[in-house]
Amino acid sequence: MIGVFSDEGGDNEERKAFIPITTAQTMYGNNDYVSEIVLGYDPNLSLDRAIAFGNKMERDLRNRMNIHPDDQSALSVRNMAEANKGIGQFMGILYAIVILVGSGTLIAGIIGVSNIMIFVIKERTKEFGIRKALGAVPSSIVGMVVQESVLITTIAGYLGLSLGTYILSLIGDSLEEDYFIKDPSVSASIVIGATVVLILSGLIAGYVPAKRAANIKPIEALRAD
Repeated sequence: MIGVFSDEGGDNEERKAFIPITTAQTMYGNNDYVSEIVLGYDPNLSLDRAIAFGNKMERDLRNRMNIHPDDQSALSVRNMAEANKGIGQFMGILYAIVILVGSGTLIAGIIGVSNIMIFVIKERTKEFGIRKALGAVPSSIVGMVVQESVLITTIAGYLGLSLGTYILSLIGDSLEEDYFIKDPSVSASIVIGATVVLILSGLIAGYVPAKRAANIKPIEALRAD
């Protein structure tokens, strides 16, 4: 039986040829020598159960063939489940690092926006004093400052998100060949999560300046330079 194998994973598997073992025995001396056996296991197994299956199979083979447990030259078993588990652990650590760096960047951004709002409030002290003199309640001033803060963080955040998505679309095709990353994209859940984070960040960044603006006494505000 002859067929064509297509590899879309980027692992250069098309360099290999798969033929029946009887054909290989006929081509290479008609003997029973087999240097490598590739086995597949139930894909529904978890990684831990797949690793346990591979270890049990290796023990059984060594016992049946009287091979010493430490003799790797006579029998060597490579279980891809172990590699997958290692990759999963590495990705988990990498994800934690990304979360840590992202959280630090977000905190720095909140502090930056908060400082901007403090400066803005200082420049608008007389305005807030006049508003309170005319009967504005503290909650209205708090709401106005928080709205401005949310607007700033949302616009700036979406500009950054759009820029990052655009850059990802530009370099996406080159990542598959060098890093085996296929079709990188930003999921809808991340966009929704980013929206929620941006709104919360704006609320946090504007709350302290808003409370300060709401506590300004009209007479003090009108005398401010």
